[in-house]
Amino acid sequence: MFLSAEEIASLTGRKRVHLQREWLIQRGWLFEENAAGRPVILRSYAESRLSGHKARPAGPVTQQPNFAALRR
Repeated sequence: MFLSAEEIASLTGRKRVHLQREWLIQRGWLFEENAAGRPVILRSYAESRLSGHKARPAGPVTQQPNFAALRR
């Protein structure tokens, strides 16, 4: 379900946790920190991000009509 510590080190090119967090933040990666302060990344998110596909939003997507387009 989550990337291993070794996989995160390989992804970021960093062994130190604070440098891994810095790398992830600079590049806009979503992650959580566990109780030990290590970054936790969902494997599915990493696969989606690295493959170039957009991750689907967690909740339902609501769209509003563009009423401005009718006024033209």
